[in-house]
Amino acid sequence: MKQSDNRREVRTAHIALLLANIGWGVIAPVSKMVILSGAITSLALSGIRIAGGALLFLIFTWILPKSFETRQKIDRKDIWKLILCGTLIISANQGLYIIGVGLTDPVDSAVMCSLTPVLTMVLAAIFLHFRMTWLKAGGVLMGLAGVIILVSGSSESEIAVNPVLGNLLCLGAQLCAAIYYVGFEGIIKKYSPYVLMKWMFFISVLTYVPFCMPDMVKVDYSALPWEVWAGLAFIITIPTFFGYLMIPLAQRSLRPTVVSAYSYLQPVFAAIVAVMMSVGDFGWSKVAATVLIFIGIYFVNKSS
Repeated sequence: MKQSDNRREVRTAHIALLLANIGWGVIAPVSKMVILSGAITSLALSGIRIAGGALLFLIFTWILPKSFETRQKIDRKDIWKLILCGTLIISANQGLYIIGVGLTDPVDSAVMCSLTPVLTMVLAAIFLHFRMTWLKAGGVLMGLAGVIILVSGSSESEIAVNPVLGNLLCLGAQLCAAIYYVGFEGIIKKYSPYVLMKWMFFISVLTYVPFCMPDMVKVDYSALPWEVWAGLAFIITIPTFFGYLMIPLAQRSLRPTVVSAYSYLQPVFAAIVAVMMSVGDFGWSKVAATVLIFIGIYFVNKSS
C-alpha cells in the first residue's frame, strides 16, 4: 500500500512539474500577445502579474491545508534577507523578464530561461568554490556561444522591436535568479518554498509594483478586448501562482536535478505556441543557438 502511495506521489510530482513548465514556457508568447495589443505596456504587465500573484497567495494562504506550511513564521533576523530575496527572484527576475519579452521574440526569451542552471553553476564555482571540471567548462562555453548566436543573430521586426536589449534583459533576469539560488541557500532551505514565495510576492508588491503604478493606472481596463483579459488571467494564475504551487509539491518526491531538468522544456512549448499565435518565429539561427545551449546544459549536468 505504501509503495503504491509512493508511486502515486511520484507520478503526481511529474505531472505537477510538467504543468508548471508548460505554463512558464507559454507565458512568453501570451505576454507578447498582451503587449502587442498596445493596451498594456511591459511595465504595467509586470506590475499586474506580481500584484495579482500576491493577491492569490493571500487568498490561498487561508484555505490551503497545513501541509503547505502556510503558517510558518519568519524570524526577525531573516527579514532583510527576505527583502533581498524578493528583490532578486520576484522584482528583478519577473520584472526584467516581462520587459525583455516586450522587446524581443518570445522564443528567444524562453531559451534564455533554460540558462539558469548553467549560470547558477558558474556563480557557485566562483563564490562557493564548487569544483569546475573540463566538461562543465566546455558546457558553459557552448552555452555562451549559443547566447552570442541568439543575441547577435536577432533582427528588429514588428514583434521584436529591440531584440538585443530584450535578450540581454531576459538573460539578466536569469542571472538574478542564479544569484538568489547561490547567495541565499541557507534561507531557501530554512523555509518552505510556499512560505518563501508568499512573502517575497508581498515584499515585491511594496518594493516593485509602485514603480509600475503610473503605467498600470493608465490602462483603460474597461476597453480591454477579451483575449487580453484571458491573457492576463492566464499569466496571473497558471505560470505565476499555480506554477509556484507545483514546485513545492514536486520537491517532496523528486530529486532537485529532476526538478531543474524540466525547465529545458520551456523553449519547446514557447516556440510551438508563439508560432501558432504568430507572435514569434524559429529560424535556423535560433535552432543552432538552442542546440548549442542545450548541449552545453547537458555537459554541465552530466559532470555534476
